Amino acid sequence: MPQINDFSIKRYLFPMREDNRSEKLRKIVFLFSIVVFIASLVQLGLFLRNKGIEENYKQELLSYAPQLEDDIPLSPSSQQPAQTQKSDPSSPSQPTDPKNTAAERTVQPWAEKLLKKNKDVVGWLSIPTHTDSKGDAYINTAVVKGKDNDEYLYLNLDKQYSISGTLFADSRCTIEKDKQSDNITIYGHHMGYIGTGLTHIHEYKQGVDFLKKNAVINFNTIYDSKNQRYAIIGCFVTNAFESADNGNIFRYWSAQDLEGKTNEFNEWISNVRKYSWYSSDINCTDKDDYLTLSTCSDECWGIRWVIVAKKLTASDDIKKITESYKEKPESEIYFPAVWVNKYGNKKVYFGWDF
Repeated sequence: MPQINDFSIKRYLFPMREDNRSEKLRKIVFLFSIVVFIASLVQLGLFLRNKGIEENYKQELLSYAPQLEDDIPLSPSSQQPAQTQKSDPSSPSQPTDPKNTAAERTVQPWAEKLLKKNKDVVGWLSIPTHTDSKGDAYINTAVVKGKDNDEYLYLNLDKQYSISGTLFADSRCTIEKDKQSDNITIYGHHMGYIGTGLTHIHEYKQGVDFLKKNAVINFNTIYDSKNQRYAIIGCFVTNAFESADNGNIFRYWSAQDLEGKTNEFNEWISNVRKYSWYSSDINCTDKDDYLTLSTCSDECWGIRWVIVAKKLTASDDIKKITESYKEKPESEIYFPAVWVNKYGNKKVYFGWDF
């Protein structure tokens, strides 16, 4: 049996002066493959480590989740939400005034422990019907408002580094004891396979059936004593930069105080409906309150995936709203130029983790 020594190993692995051209090329390709394999293992290890850290932290925060009765009971035929609310349809209740006075708005007991953890907390967001195999909601977490829209991009609620960051309300929004913006925009990362942040709102791209099953979003500010529910009125892709749509841009995040501003409201709601992949019969006015969720969308450069929802009122029938959702013909949907150049005037969905 031939002896194997260090020289023979080096000769097999590394290009030698006496090697011919094809042999040198073979060794270079082989060495490159080893480097790629090792790099992939390192990347996989980091991914699994990050995923574990982020999932564990998310589970820790669930102990802070508010358990609130619904402000407006769901109709008996509607799907009952889980986890963050305990509604009793047999006990009728009237919705609280969305424009509460300073005397009525006080920090609620459920929010006090969150504020001790982080004074920037302004509320709690969840989509209770969209759950994993264990029955846990994919999105069920605290929302903060920082000094700007960069502060919490990579900080968790304890202000420690986190690849997922924390969901945060637009720093220009108002969520205070004596005043609240009519439309609150909440941002979160698209984390791909890790699945944290607002990653799972990308599932609304898959079709109207998913929307019908998950039509309601819960968002409670630290001043809310009853669960505030919002029905989705629009789901769309839009550009974050003018250059992605030939100088055009829908500044959905800037529509914050809409009551009494008829022209501004009409332009905003018109754009929501123009861009949306789905249509509905939901009545919307400038006197209603709205919630906007925004995250990155990786199908092409400079794109965001946005969900807009309206706070339910006593006059809204969630069953009728859900039944009214329809797929819009692609010819009636507005897509940014950067999207059209790549996919045409078409909806595409590559999975929530894309």
